[in-house]
Amino acid sequence: MVTRKSRSLDDVSKSVTKNTHFERRALPRLCLSSELFRLQQNGKIFSVADLSQYGMALHLLDSEDLIHFSIGAKVNGVLNLRREKFSIQARVKNVGRERVGCEFESLDKNTSHVIQQFLDPAFLAQEMKPIPSSQSGSLWYHGPSGTDLLFVREMDGHFRRFTLYLLGSFSQWDETLGLSTGLVDSSFESSESRGVVRFETMLLDADPKPDPQKLRIAKTFVLSSNLPQELKKWCVRNLGLIS
Repeated sequence: MVTRKSRSLDDVSKSVTKNTHFERRALPRLCLSSELFRLQQNGKIFSVADLSQYGMALHLLDSEDLIHFSIGAKVNGVLNLRREKFSIQARVKNVGRERVGCEFESLDKNTSHVIQQFLDPAFLAQEMKPIPSSQSGSLWYHGPSGTDLLFVREMDGHFRRFTLYLLGSFSQWDETLGLSTGLVDSSFESSESRGVVRFETMLLDADPKPDPQKLRIAKTFVLSSNLPQELKKWCVRNLGLIS
């Protein structure tokens, strides 16, 4: 559970990475996920922080495990998705203190198909669960593969922002700033942990203007979710996509 000493949900850093246009944002992440990868070399299990059709990011709890993930190294193991196991070969592409990015190699058709189904926005939405927070007014829903839906509201119940982080992108409505979309990537910096929650610094690369495709995916996600009906309608209305 998030404590009062933790950063605010969807906490935005005012600083900007030098010589870039990225916004730095601290996002809450669960330290453990239901998607797991067992490394063949030593049988150790790692949480899958993010998953795509092309690769995965592993969260490392112990920095000593970095010895197994040098840039360019080939890793073999078993990926656990929804209690099913799949043999995986991957190549290490980037390394941080607590996070390793790997690109899949030679996925068989069945594994590729299962991952594609797993990453369907409608499926991810149905798997979302509310995460308790002691922060008054904040709502956090978490789903597989680093899927997060965050709401910020005032003490009187008035919502002033919601942000959906999904499949390496974000869609956001802000009462002051309006709609925005873009891509999300890890900064690979050390995260701050508070119990089962860690705050991971991510880099947001905003689109020049809201991307209709990302907004359509966000709409599909919201309508497929188990959010209260009134909250669904409110989200879709602010996405500007009422049909």
